[in-house]
Amino acid sequence: MSEQRTRLTNLLHKLEDIWVKYNIIICIILGVLTGVLSYLNWIVNLKSNGSNIITFASIVIGVMGVFLSLLISLQGSPVFSRLNEYSPNLQKKIYTNLRTQIYYALIVVICSIIVNSLPDICNQIVKAVIDGVWFIFIWLMTLGSFYSVKLITDLIVKNFNNPTRNRRQ
Repeated sequence: MSEQRTRLTNLLHKLEDIWVKYNIIICIILGVLTGVLSYLNWIVNLKSNGSNIITFASIVIGVMGVFLSLLISLQGSPVFSRLNEYSPNLQKKIYTNLRTQIYYALIVVICSIIVNSLPDICNQIVKAVIDGVWFIFIWLMTLGSFYSVKLITDLIVKNFNNPTRNRRQ
């Protein structure tokens, strides 16, 4: 059982490394795929989901904002002092990632408003390009949010994995 857990952990670490290095390329590929599927009419009514996408992006902005303010408020705490000794780049990595996710979510909201404001587009190629570009940012926001939550949970786990102090007698 522990061998399977080790394999799964190694796989997740590899996926994380791939995401960190190639997140924009991955999302461009997924956006192009979404555009192609839209062109082939395998995905329909993307525009009608605009309000749902805006709601999701708003939730992402709120959650990432809470995480960001928590990170800022805990900067001077002993927890971060210990974490900086353990992993000096973790705090900056989390801060940058949370900020980027807020930016992507804001871009998704703006793109969703623009897409929902456009008249029905009859040209399938133009419609597919708009859907593809829109979904590049949706994928960046969605998959990036998973990664951000993973970074925050890593922060919590690393905090709990610190060695306990000896109590004074």
